[in-house]
Amino acid sequence: MVKQIISKAFFGKNNCLKAYLNENLDFYFEFGKTEDEKTWSWKKVKMNDDELGQILNVLENNEQSVSFFHDYKGEKTQIWINKKDKFLFIKVKELSKSLTTGEQFVLRELIKYAILRINMNI
Repeated sequence: MVKQIISKAFFGKNNCLKAYLNENLDFYFEFGKTEDEKTWSWKKVKMNDDELGQILNVLENNEQSVSFFHDYKGEKTQIWINKKDKFLFIKVKELSKSLTTGEQFVLRELIKYAILRINMNI
């Protein structure tokens, strides 16, 4: 079993965004949705430090939006991140999650930490 260094879930009424970094220094987002609050469907996306840096630029108000194509295990996924009013929206295909200002602060700090850990030998 691979140990998790970061493991954070941002739950909404019928959706969820999970962010985690494991001891192998792999960072993932997992997008989930449910119709009945019992059965969840999940979309897992492995992120690299450059992609995390692009998301960080939006979180720190250096850009309003960013989108990129991501390839994980042969499955191509387009990811959209944008800010509108005080909310951050992260979307892959039909799954999306909005984050409040407090959640954005937490995600920003987790991404900063993950970028440092990925690029340091500690």
